[in-house]
Amino acid sequence: MTARSQISSGALNLRVEESSPGLFCWIVTQLSAQEQAGEVCIDVSDHPYPSREAAMSVGTACLKAYRSAAESLLSMLPSRPAAPF
Repeated sequence: MTARSQISSGALNLRVEESSPGLFCWIVTQLSAQEQAGEVCIDVSDHPYPSREAAMSVGTACLKAYRSAAESLLSMLPSRPAAPF
């Protein structure tokens, strides 16, 4: 049985699925640059959680960590000079 909940953070998505009755896992995906590929799995829970809320909580923390890491990398890029008019 697959019951899904999904939230999105920019280009990353978090999906919670019921892998078997009463056990839930989280999956972080990103849309592929190639249209035909659809979504690409970025990370997945290493064990099931006893509730949808527990899986969503841990998955959300993972999603926030990826967002924070991406923002840190972007802030380290050199600034582009302004274009002349």
